[in-house]
Amino acid sequence: MTTLMAERAAAPASPAQLSGPGDPSWPESTSEVNMTPPKKTDRGVSMALQRVTEEVIKLVEAASNLPVAVSADPTLGTFAKVRIAPPSGPAHILTYNPTLGPNVDYAIVSQCGFVLRIYQAPPAERYDLATNYRGRREIEKAVNDLAQTTDRLKLNREGRLDMAQRFYLGLTQQLRSIPVGLRVDDWIRQSYPALAEQQKAVISRQLNDNAAVLAPDIHALTPASVYEAIVKMNAAFAAFWAKVWGDPLLTAPYKATGHLAAGEALLALWEATPADPAHDKKLIDLWGEQLGLKGWYDLLPRPTG
Repeated sequence: MTTLMAERAAAPASPAQLSGPGDPSWPESTSEVNMTPPKKTDRGVSMALQRVTEEVIKLVEAASNLPVAVSADPTLGTFAKVRIAPPSGPAHILTYNPTLGPNVDYAIVSQCGFVLRIYQAPPAERYDLATNYRGRREIEKAVNDLAQTTDRLKLNREGRLDMAQRFYLGLTQQLRSIPVGLRVDDWIRQSYPALAEQQKAVISRQLNDNAAVLAPDIHALTPASVYEAIVKMNAAFAAFWAKVWGDPLLTAPYKATGHLAAGEALLALWEATPADPAHDKKLIDLWGEQLGLKGWYDLLPRPTG
């Protein structure tokens, strides 16, 4: 987990690191992003990907009619991320953290799964999740209120705005990543058993990282609206894997703090929503409404041509 420092005051762990094994990244405006692919990718150069990984990459390239550029980035703050290309290309940019070691294939396939779901949805249901004014103001107000009542958050205005921005981006990232990410993981689990060990290793690490957010210090230094939404989504994530692996101990931390019921309610919405990609946008909105975040973000039509 990362820590923000401002005027010698420690901020809570950034929720941007608590959103599952990767980050499918949708920029607020694709025209503002440098989409130049890396000059050199790792495919067939410095690492050997499993055949299944190469197959999934080809599925993405066929569905989108764009190449996938894969590269390692040891500075990446999460396991892996993908920058989904605009219709004009030139490529989807997928980066992974080499500290994943033998679990790189799972991380790459997981990110490819997010891209596939975009292109498997009907054009009218393809979306970009974007930040908006109301969401930013809600988080800024929550951070300001917390700073006024917490001696450990002696931040100037710039520090509070920076903290609010980090919380807001982390929260929206988690909202777009966890519910759809569970769809991707369920697909990997059922379709690619060769990745089962890698999947379990990465998910187990993520479950441990998520449970660490329950620490009293993090709770005390996080606005209540942000903390509750983050922990409830983490509880849903744990409840899913507890069912899949038959391990109820995975949900024990959330039962102890009283968050398990809320996590199970989110998972029930996930289970009740059709699993095909055409319903991903609806799923995100259902979770957003359940968490009290409706109106804090926009789901914008994704350009298709």
